[in-house]
Amino acid sequence: MAQTTLYLMRHGECEGGNTLRGHCDVALTEIGFAQMQLAYAKLPEMVDRVVSSPLMRCAKFAHYIARKRDVNVSLDERLKEIYFGRWDGQLIPKLYAEHGAELTAYWQNPWLHPLPEGELMSTFEQRLDEVVEQLVTEHCEEKLLIITHGGVIRHLMAKALGVSQAVGFYTQLSLEYASVVKITHFRDGDGACYWRLHWGESI
Repeated sequence: MAQTTLYLMRHGECEGGNTLRGHCDVALTEIGFAQMQLAYAKLPEMVDRVVSSPLMRCAKFAHYIARKRDVNVSLDERLKEIYFGRWDGQLIPKLYAEHGAELTAYWQNPWLHPLPEGELMSTFEQRLDEVVEQLVTEHCEEKLLIITHGGVIRHLMAKALGVSQAVGFYTQLSLEYASVVKITHFRDGDGACYWRLHWGESI
C-alpha cells in the first residue's frame, strides 16, 4: 500500500493585530518566524519537499527552508486562506461593532451565510481538495511539509476524518500559531484511498 505523509504547518504570529486575515498579505513578526523555526526543528523526519501558500506569512519561511536545506520548495495559490471579501484584512473588533449580526451568522454557519463578496466555503473546500489530491498523486510515497493557514488545516483535518460542514472545526478547534498536524494518505493496489489523522502523537 502506497503511503504519503503530509505535515501541515500553520504560519506563525503575524503583524497587524486581531484582523480577519484571508488573502491580505501581512508579514510574520519576529516571534512568528521563531515559532515556525521551532516547529520545523521538532519534525521527526526530513521531508522530501515543501509546498507553501504564496502569502508572505507562509512563503517567507518556505524560502528560508529552501536556503538552509537541500529540499524542493514550491508555492501554490490554492493553499491560500479563504478570502473574506470586503472584510478581508479588517480589524475584528471593528467588524463586530459595525456588522456583529452578520459576522456571528457567518461563524455559526459559513456555508449558509457567506461574507459580503467573500469566497464561498464550497469553493474554498473544492480548491483544497484539488490541490491535495494532486499532491498525493504526483508525490506518492513522499513526505511533504505544507505551510499554510488555519482554515486550510481545519478543512483537511475534517477531510481526513470524513466529516463535512462541521462548523466546530472552524470555531471550536484551537489551532495555535506554528501548529503542525500530521495526516497520512494511503492508496491500495486497487486505487482505493484512505486518510489517517495522527492525533496526540509526538511529531
